[in-house]
Amino acid sequence: MKRFARVHFLYLLAIAIGTGIYAFGFVAFNMANHLAQGGVAGLSLISYALWHIDPSYVQLLINIPLLMIGYRFLGRRTFIYTIWGIVSLAVWIWIFQRVSFTINIGNDTLIAALLAGVFSGSGIGLVFRFGGTTGGTDILAKLFQIKKGIPVGRMLFIFDSCILALGSIFKLC
Repeated sequence: MKRFARVHFLYLLAIAIGTGIYAFGFVAFNMANHLAQGGVAGLSLISYALWHIDPSYVQLLINIPLLMIGYRFLGRRTFIYTIWGIVSLAVWIWIFQRVSFTINIGNDTLIAALLAGVFSGSGIGLVFRFGGTTGGTDILAKLFQIKKGIPVGRMLFIFDSCILALGSIFKLC
């Protein structure tokens, strides 16, 4: 039992570190350079640009109904790790928005986009590696896979493309 608790703690710690890496890239590069993004993070950027609502709150609010949808098919451990991933991501975003730091990359949007991708990919990869998700469109994509047989990657591409298109309509890109 002690070993299980230690492993469980290490998984939660790894998910928290992964969401911290992801949140840093989100705030330092996506938000700072007005770069659009897919998924719930992209929707939170759109709401921030339009109404100045804190993205951490938007992500929590959008993820609540998605978690309710995902409860039945995620599995107990993944569901718990996903709740942890959603909450820790929101907390990290909230923290990084309030910490003053400057990353001088000039006005190079390509470098900003690449760095945003590196941090997002690394952070999400760590979260996935330890059995969690950050909620959002991942839950919907998994649902489509289970119910309709559509691959997760294809559904994520469709969701992200729609959200990026929406972001470009509002000139967030």
